[in-house]
Amino acid sequence: MKKRKFKVKNILLVLFIVVFLFSTTKIVLFLFDSRNNKKETKELIKDVINIEIEEEKEVFKIDFDKLLSINNDTIGWVRFNQDKVNNPIVHTSDNSYYLKRSFEKKSNQAGAIFMDYRNTSFNDRNVVLFGHAMLDDTMFGSLQDLFKKDFFDTKENNYIQIYNKDNELLTYQIFSYYIIEKEEYYITTSFNSDSDFNKFIDTITRRSYKKFDVEVSTSDNILTLSTCSGTGGTSKRKVVHAKRVENLE
Repeated sequence: MKKRKFKVKNILLVLFIVVFLFSTTKIVLFLFDSRNNKKETKELIKDVINIEIEEEKEVFKIDFDKLLSINNDTIGWVRFNQDKVNNPIVHTSDNSYYLKRSFEKKSNQAGAIFMDYRNTSFNDRNVVLFGHAMLDDTMFGSLQDLFKKDFFDTKENNYIQIYNKDNELLTYQIFSYYIIEKEEYYITTSFNSDSDFNKFIDTITRRSYKKFDVEVSTSDNILTLSTCSGTGGTSKRKVVHAKRVENLE
């Protein structure tokens, strides 16, 4: 009986050690990938972004030719939250490829920011962008800031900037943000009728944690940002919706 108990204890100990080593290895690899992704993005920003002076104003310019030579899936660039979000956007034939691949298509758990495969351009009625909520605030990790008090008191924090491949600036004003269980509805990209689209607008507006003084109609183009809310494997999503507006002066 004592021998049997001893064997059981040893088996449990071995199992504990295996689980511990496996978990530790995953954490180390995740942190390693996160660091590499952050480094890659910083080098990319330094290499492809130029600030030019036009009519006595600073103009943000992106070398899309260079980006496309690195990754021909490039479709744009996104800036938001004091440039905490400052990344290229990619687009491919599914929503899984870039979950664990960096912009340079290297294996990386931090992934890349990518457009929903069902979208065709930034002129779609609802353009959806996905990105991981990294703990170091990279990718869409800083979307947690929206849920902090006074975030929207800063004017610039109400707007998301997108640059398309023609270096045209598209500005979007936030009108809704919330946390919700994973679903397909808020990432609907096309609608059968204006009535369906209007119902969609009404639903996502009512979900918002804050009431914005922003009118949204069926003639608007919507941008949706989606990321996980919580630790790995969570079923909850942080969601941000914004409508395209005239560019700020």
